[in-house]
Amino acid sequence: MTASKKILCFGELLLHFAPDSDGNWLSEQALRVFVGGAEYNVASALAQWKNPVKLLSALPGNFVGNQLQSQLRNKGIEILAEKNNGRIGTFYLSSDGDMQNTSVVYDRFPSVFTQSDFNDFSLDEVFSEVQWLHISTITPALSENACQKCLELMKEAASRNIKVSLDLNYRAALWQGRNPSDKIKSLMPFVNVLMGNIWSVQQFLNIPVEYELNGDYDDKNLLKQAEQSASEIQNIYPRVEMIANTFRFTSGQEVNYFATLYADEKLLVSQQYRSDKIEERVGSGDAFMAALIHGTLKTNPLQQILEDATKVAFRKLFIKGDTINDRINIEEL
Repeated sequence: MTASKKILCFGELLLHFAPDSDGNWLSEQALRVFVGGAEYNVASALAQWKNPVKLLSALPGNFVGNQLQSQLRNKGIEILAEKNNGRIGTFYLSSDGDMQNTSVVYDRFPSVFTQSDFNDFSLDEVFSEVQWLHISTITPALSENACQKCLELMKEAASRNIKVSLDLNYRAALWQGRNPSDKIKSLMPFVNVLMGNIWSVQQFLNIPVEYELNGDYDDKNLLKQAEQSASEIQNIYPRVEMIANTFRFTSGQEVNYFATLYADEKLLVSQQYRSDKIEERVGSGDAFMAALIHGTLKTNPLQQILEDATKVAFRKLFIKGDTINDRINIEEL
């Protein structure tokens, strides 16, 4: 990988407040805080694995913004941040592995990101030395300006022969009853690498789940549906080269996890992982996406790319916070 070729991520930086699910944080007057946001989580993992990374975002013009900017630079992430007088977005979600207490409370409207017009940096500045652009479908849900910026960046990337990846993250609370499919479909002609699952494909792209599924992780129809959905995606959007699906099934505290990768008209299936309990729900998919980008840029074999991404994503379930840490070295899995 050429050191000067950077991976550009565009998305909102968030503060993740993580109260324990028993409510002890109130009496102890102590609350864990993590830096998060889907694209930031991807950028953080890629930077940890020594990839040159650039994040386009927005930050408040105060000490909070300055400290976040320093944190990113310390991680090796180049930050292009429009600054204004707003505040950083936040969300509340327990981080103690309690699968029964999974509701997310967002407090991100308004925020510096949702109020930004993203015009502080020229396209030449944004795309300087860039070889890959990554966005998730969370970002276009945040504001019309953010949605239009996603489209502008993806079009520009395609015109510059820069790879584009899109993570089909569906967050119902962010779309607030709006139908997201038209907006996401407008982005799809520029996508090369797609990640999601068969249900998010149905939600965003109107490609239905046609096989009858029994809700179990070992249902063979999951693989048939993954292949059918991926084939249909490529028929409609021929620029898409790779389609990854992650499958995480939970029952109480137990989790079963595996993934698929469709490329070259073949469906590859990963090893399956299981645990009686996990430690963290946030960031597993972002870790998978980072590993997918990393392996693709290293031109690893497709099965290795899939296996590495799946193993990284599963291991993230046992690491507190939104991002991976140095316990996950993709070169030494």
